Amino acid sequence: MNKPSLRPLIVFTIPVLILLVLALPPVWTTMTGDVIKIKTAPVDPTDLFRGSYVALQYEIESVKPSQLDSSIKSDFNTRNTGDYKKVYVRLKQNTDGLYDVDSVTKEKPGNGIYLKGELQIPYDLQNAKTIQIRYGLDNYFASEEKAKEMEKDALANPSVAVVKVRNGNVVLTDIIIE
Repeated sequence: MNKPSLRPLIVFTIPVLILLVLALPPVWTTMTGDVIKIKTAPVDPTDLFRGSYVALQYEIESVKPSQLDSSIKSDFNTRNTGDYKKVYVRLKQNTDGLYDVDSVTKEKPGNGIYLKGELQIPYDLQNAKTIQIRYGLDNYFASEEKAKEMEKDALANPSVAVVKVRNGNVVLTDIIIE
C-alpha cells in the first residue's frame, strides 16, 4: 500500500464507512421492526436552533423500583448516583393495545418486545418512588404549523407514539392524537 494516489481515497472512505455503520441499526429497525404504540404526551413544540419539533414524555420512562431486576439494584452501590446505566426494558401489551413496562433487566431478553434504555441511578434510592429511563425517543420533528397544532390538540386529547422495535433498537415513526 505504497501508492500515494490511494491515500485520499482511504481517508475519504473511512468516515463514510463510520457514518454507514451508525445509520444501519435505525434503518434496519425502520424496515423490519415490529410496530407498537406507547402512551405519550407532547411537552414543547419549538427550539430556536433545531427547528420545529415536539418534545415527548412517555409513561414508560418512569419505572417503579419493584420493576427492576435485583442485579440492577446491586449495581447502585458500586456506581455514582446520577450516572446512566445501560438496561433492557421488557414491554407487555395492556388491554388498550398500548405497551407498558413489564420488567427492567441488565441482560438482553431472549424474546419478546424490549427496548434498550439508559437508567439514571437515583440520588435517593431508599425513598425513590420512580426511576427514570431514557430511550432516545424524546423528539418528533414536524413542520412548524404541524408541531403547534399537535401541541394544541394534545392538551385536550391523549396522544400515542407509534414506534418500530427490533432487537431493542427503536425508531419513532408517528404521533397519533386521539
